[in-house]
Amino acid sequence: MTILRARSSGSTLLALGAIATFFTAAACGRKAPALGWSQGWSPTEQRDWYSATQGSRLLPLAWFRALEQADAPTPFADPTHLAGYRLLPGAANDLPLGFAVDDNDDTDLGVSKLRWFTGQSSRERWVGLNCSACHTAQIEYGDKSLRIDGGPSLFDFQRFIEDFDRALTATRTDPVRFDRFARAVLTTGDTPANRDLLRAALGKLIDWENRVETINATPLRYGFGRVDAFGHIFNKVALFSGAAQPTPNPADAPVSYPFIWDIYRHDKLQWNGIVSNARLSLGGGRYLDYGAMGRNSGEVIGVFGDVVTRPGNSLGGYKSSLWADNLIRLETQLSTLKAPAWPAQLFGAIDDTDAKRAMIAAGKTQFGVHCATCHAPQPGTAPYKVTMVPLTATDPNATDPWMACNAITYRSATGNLAGTPAGYIGGGEKLGADAPLAEMLETTVKGAMLGKKGQIVGQTARVFFGVGGRPRVVITEAPDQRPEILKACLEANSPFMAYKARPLDGIWATAPYLHNGSVANLYELLLPPARRHKTFKVGTRVYDPTLVGYSTRDDAPGNAFTYDTALPGNANIGHDYGAATLTTDQRQALLAYLKTL
Repeated sequence: MTILRARSSGSTLLALGAIATFFTAAACGRKAPALGWSQGWSPTEQRDWYSATQGSRLLPLAWFRALEQADAPTPFADPTHLAGYRLLPGAANDLPLGFAVDDNDDTDLGVSKLRWFTGQSSRERWVGLNCSACHTAQIEYGDKSLRIDGGPSLFDFQRFIEDFDRALTATRTDPVRFDRFARAVLTTGDTPANRDLLRAALGKLIDWENRVETINATPLRYGFGRVDAFGHIFNKVALFSGAAQPTPNPADAPVSYPFIWDIYRHDKLQWNGIVSNARLSLGGGRYLDYGAMGRNSGEVIGVFGDVVTRPGNSLGGYKSSLWADNLIRLETQLSTLKAPAWPAQLFGAIDDTDAKRAMIAAGKTQFGVHCATCHAPQPGTAPYKVTMVPLTATDPNATDPWMACNAITYRSATGNLAGTPAGYIGGGEKLGADAPLAEMLETTVKGAMLGKKGQIVGQTARVFFGVGGRPRVVITEAPDQRPEILKACLEANSPFMAYKARPLDGIWATAPYLHNGSVANLYELLLPPARRHKTFKVGTRVYDPTLVGYSTRDDAPGNAFTYDTALPGNANIGHDYGAATLTTDQRQALLAYLKTL
């Protein structure tokens, strides 16, 4: 396997320091490590996962280090402050885990092409996110903490961005604050002329952030461990299209960050299966998964990537900040990540007595009766065909539909994409003056991938809408659009009005549950929906091995957000599948078996 090296200016990020152990200090104090833990990665591979750039560009690195919090003259990047968003400490540098340094040549870029001092290089270092920021979990039990690579983080993305934007605006409007910022950023180049350049560049970034915030606006609070990924990606595509009036689509259907070990084997990606894995064989058991590349490219576009679209679909594609080769290497490395086994050294063994082994055997039987039709307990080594569970108006097992519904109904003006073939490549149906944002995303992703043809092999297979074609959804005018929209979604007969039933290896480490994080622990997921908590606290890393999930106690450290299942997008209904018929002993047996996966 190719060893991934993180990109930075003049050297790799590996030189910034090493992770001494798989376990790190928790936000509320240093925890002693639990011993004997491994998911198959070396410390170098783990470090690469935490630090490699994908082309995300949040703001210049010097600005990030100089930026102060909006409400206090203290660094925004202070580790204690960032821990409040449940960001984990990173390598031995001043960046949190999942924050990567990027040194893209910005000559042909757009929103991130900023100039703030005379003689500036086109390769100034920026900081952005990579996938580990949202896909690395940490749990705490007693005086120990356990890092779980590929697990869902508790990152409060929504509040982080809001506070980040407030900090930028406060820096621009407060002369004293701007003076400190300018001195820290410009250092020996602190001249009146450079301050003017810095002020203008800061204003350009703030204007962009305001546009993003406006187009994503929703009153719904995500809380810890969730983000409306599709909503943010779709709206970024709408902005990058260059349309004069892109259509705002509220990012109001947050989902949990999915666990991603074994994801490279799934034939369907995203919660609603809208992306298909597609592999090009390279011989000798090697392959290029350009379906995964499309998924990862879309992620970068949604999380601070920079894409410059142009009319038409020339072979040159779109200029972008994507590092396609790093996306390939990260995906290759991800294929060696193992699902986390139940840590007996932390919680105690689950199969060390005859009684426990009998309970697990009984739970396996219950799994076969109630769960195995949709969920494979282990995906094995072969490609895994995901079961897609359709959402219908009459199915009592259907869960909250809004993520899937938004994905097939959101549209926007196409701007530069108008007249371009849907999917960029080929001579098929062309995008009109407005189009479904899923089609605009596919077109933008493929244009950006083609623009990196020096880094990847260009392919023509469809990445999005791999099976079943594009759904047609017609929404008539109504005073309250949401019931009409949902009715149209449920009647659309779309293959993407569904949620995937994932394999369940390592499921114990992936709380909270359901696609939208609406069920706090595995025990409650095995209850009939009417008996699940309607509100619960989120934010702590303190783990409850009995209920199998994070503690929901009000006094658990970090439980600062109340999840309300009554709000649109937050429902915890459905996914019963016979849970109401289970006895207490059967439920406990099934829970014991799920811990073994």
